[in-house]
Amino acid sequence: MCEFTVFLENDGSREKIAKNVVKAKLKEGVVTLMDVGGNLTKVEKASILTVDTLMQELILKKET
Repeated sequence: MCEFTVFLENDGSREKIAKNVVKAKLKEGVVTLMDVGGNLTKVEKASILTVDTLMQELILKKET
C-alpha cells in the first residue's frame, strides 16, 4: 500500500502535518486526510499542489 507523508507549503516553507496518509479529499477548500488508522486531519483553505508516489509525499498549498 502507498502511504504518504503530507506537507503544508506556506510562504516558501514546508511543515509536516500528517504521515501514513492513504486518502486525501478536497471539498470546498478543505482538504481531508485519512491515515491508515482511520484518523482524519482537516486543512482549511488549502489545495493539493503535488502528489509524488516515488517519494511518497503529498504537498498541500495554503490559500491566501
